[in-house]
Amino acid sequence: MQLENSLTGKKIAILVANGFEESHMTGLHKRLVETGAVVKIVSPEKGVVNSWHDGNWGHFFPANSHLPSSMSHHYDAVIVPGGKRHIERLVSNPQTARFMRGFMEDGKPVALFEEAVKIIAVDDLIEDRKVVVAESIKEAITAKTAEVVEGDLHVDNMLVTAVGDISPLVENFVSCIQSYEPEAWEAA
Repeated sequence: MQLENSLTGKKIAILVANGFEESHMTGLHKRLVETGAVVKIVSPEKGVVNSWHDGNWGHFFPANSHLPSSMSHHYDAVIVPGGKRHIERLVSNPQTARFMRGFMEDGKPVALFEEAVKIIAVDDLIEDRKVVVAESIKEAITAKTAEVVEGDLHVDNMLVTAVGDISPLVENFVSCIQSYEPEAWEAA
């Protein structure tokens, strides 16, 4: 799939908290910048957010937008990398549910990698959805009336979930963003 400049003018949020998996976020960020999208790191942390890398704390990254003041209507789509530590922090923050609910209720493209599926399970945004999840959260997700499907990637309308290689997640997420038509939602 040709990604270069395919999302020029689109605003994409990468939602992370301290402890996100550095390799996931940097890979996502690089691929999304190649699409021409405006990529913003949204975080409950102010100023900078600390990654997790190879079993230790990693690098600090600037947070472009503070989660409490961020709204889903500021963005065309959201993507959340994996990393157990940051997912637990996001799950325990009520601002996460508010932010994600806006994307899910508007039918905007949402991509969740590995444990990140857990953040939409908290607010029952996952009911009756089909998702691929990390083995460590499979039981928690099926308890929320979501259907866990086998494989490394699944697209359920505008919800893209994946484990393993991050490249297919990005490609399918880009396709969802390209096919999303907000005018159709506004007219409904």
